[in-house]
Amino acid sequence: MAHPSVADHRIALRAVIGPAATETIALDRHAHRRRLAAPLRAVDDLPRFDNSAMDGYAAAPATVGQLTFTVVGDVAAGDAARFALQPGQAARVMTGARLPAGTVGVVPVEQTDAARTGPAPRTVTFTAPVEPDRHIRHRAEDIAAGMPVADAGDLLSPALIALARSAGCSDAIVHVPTRVAVVATGAELTVPGEDPGRGGIHESNSDMVAALASAAGCVPTHVETCSDDPDLLRARLDELAAAPDVDLVITTGGVSAGAYEVVRQVCEPRESFSFVHLAMQPGGPQGLGRWGDTPVICLPGTPVGAFVSFAMLVRPALDERHGAPARGASSAAYVGRSRPTRAGKVQFLSAVLAADGTVTVTDGGQLCGLAQANALIEVPEGVDQLVDGDVVLVHSL
Repeated sequence: MAHPSVADHRIALRAVIGPAATETIALDRHAHRRRLAAPLRAVDDLPRFDNSAMDGYAAAPATVGQLTFTVVGDVAAGDAARFALQPGQAARVMTGARLPAGTVGVVPVEQTDAARTGPAPRTVTFTAPVEPDRHIRHRAEDIAAGMPVADAGDLLSPALIALARSAGCSDAIVHVPTRVAVVATGAELTVPGEDPGRGGIHESNSDMVAALASAAGCVPTHVETCSDDPDLLRARLDELAAAPDVDLVITTGGVSAGAYEVVRQVCEPRESFSFVHLAMQPGGPQGLGRWGDTPVICLPGTPVGAFVSFAMLVRPALDERHGAPARGASSAAYVGRSRPTRAGKVQFLSAVLAADGTVTVTDGGQLCGLAQANALIEVPEGVDQLVDGDVVLVHSL
């Protein structure tokens, strides 16, 4: 029987997860790394007026060869001159100060005979003729009122916050980050610092998936483990589905076809859930559905399988939910020995993408290889081996 495709499961995940809510927030430091749900447009011109780029003297037109000017005013940043310069006149100005009408150029104080501090002199002599437009920041030369500052889907960076605020924007409409509960299941799991005994293992999936969710713009609100007791898992899912700080539950483990697959045992009887084995390696066993109104994504229990499943299946759905641009694959030349692959399944191999555009498969065991990787090579279903020089699809991590 044919396995469901990776593409079909991605569509099903997007449908279950759905779009995020939006909210209006202040454009302050707390807006950093929030993703815009609507475009930002400049409210004001930037700069708002012609201003000086230097501490110095704003000068009016002069006669040929004129170097000495009459100083008729002193304009600090934040002031607005109530006078206009006439030919042969100048005004002392500070950086950022609004230039008086009639200004043709600004001469830095270093290029004058004036003292740098103290009262403005009555006259000032320049070391060279005034250069028209020199050291003037013109109104709206950065951006004009009404022009787009940023598009929907953009992340609010420190520089973008500065641009938007300087252009008069005070708030922004952003996507609300998805609040995620992560539950790693398995009777064999032990928390950090505990002795696993002869049959236990050190648990790592919960915090790994939580970290992946954080990188995808989510906020992990519950990160925990659960045994293979169906009643305990059922009760925990009831609690998480009712929790006000949970928008999505992600489980790991218990989704295959064995006798102790607790997630499948608890969730599959519900009509809202489906469990499949995708034509994908690693990460074939998958499940998804709703517990009450809360979407639940069920990932496999091996750390590599859970990681690859999140990166290749869950992350695209979360990016779409948060309005992030799609993370497309790139092409690279494979370098390395010939290696057989699993024909009939899409295979994802831990890899290192080099600066020269070549990609190699990482050495070592599964988790060791993943820890070294900065990318995944996608090997299509119809390919049964990788050969040195093959052009392959690469997904950056």
